[in-house]
Amino acid sequence: MTRFFYVLGFLLASLLTMAQTDDFENDIEKLLAINGSSAAYDMAFDQMVAQFKMMKTEAPDEVWKQVRTEVFDTEIEELTKQLIPVYKKHFTHDDIKELIAFYESPLGQQMTDATGKISKETMQMAQTWGMQLGGKINTFLQEKGY
Repeated sequence: MTRFFYVLGFLLASLLTMAQTDDFENDIEKLLAINGSSAAYDMAFDQMVAQFKMMKTEAPDEVWKQVRTEVFDTEIEELTKQLIPVYKKHFTHDDIKELIAFYESPLGQQMTDATGKISKETMQMAQTWGMQLGGKINTFLQEKGY
């Protein structure tokens, strides 16, 4: 009889741990949904499709919509699954809950909105800066005889 209660206790503890893990993973997914990641994914998709549209000019808009739903969105779900262990490695469940609370706050929502806009505005600056930096490094190396 004691053995029965031991096994029952073990099973209940296991179920509780699994439920907590599921809640933790669900909260990570929620965080990724509200922290601006989707805006970054949207920007990446738009850039990728723009490149493909130049190569595949005959493809109608309907095909690009299908690419979004049947390929890209599915891959984002897979990426999210891969990101969960990374977040679990660096944050506790309580940390994730606090981050969710922040991103649901007015300031967090403002940050989410601003991050996408800031990224768009700074992307060209960063590309120009990188090209200038590359030129300066090249000049430096040439002056050193390389």
